[in-house]
Amino acid sequence: MRKRTLPAFGVAAATAGALTLGLSLAPASADAAPASHGHRTITIEAVEKGTAINMVDVAPADSALGDQLIGTGDLIGRDGRKLGTSSFVGVSTDAKPRTAELLTFVYELPGGKITTAGTAKLSASGPVFDERFAITGGTGRYKNASGEVRVLQETVEQAKVTFEIQHG
Repeated sequence: MRKRTLPAFGVAAATAGALTLGLSLAPASADAAPASHGHRTITIEAVEKGTAINMVDVAPADSALGDQLIGTGDLIGRDGRKLGTSSFVGVSTDAKPRTAELLTFVYELPGGKITTAGTAKLSASGPVFDERFAITGGTGRYKNASGEVRVLQETVEQAKVTFEIQHG
């Protein structure tokens, strides 16, 4: 097993009604170990700082179904340097406000991009959500990446993010 350190990356999880995201990045390390089928898994743990969010309220006004949350975030390293960006779109999939969203994320990282998608059940108490999103593709260094990203959205302001990137 070979161990190497990678830069930290993050994601701001979009939640209906969120207006600001203020997050900081944790250190990241990755263990690259060959799997039995020739793939290796890279684990990255991080948090992120949002830069812009816009909410789109679609008709009818008393329903959240179809409402959208669109935003971007800067990926900031432990040393305070910007490492990349994240972009996201969340679409409410329930008529009741803040109950469920379909989320798509694009992470622009050094050497390429990773895309993810999935759904989140939102909670009115405790963490906003704790969900796993499928890695749906990538470019550059992440061209053949698969795996998942776990987002523990503890508050509107902070999420713990764990990338489990399978690469081969």
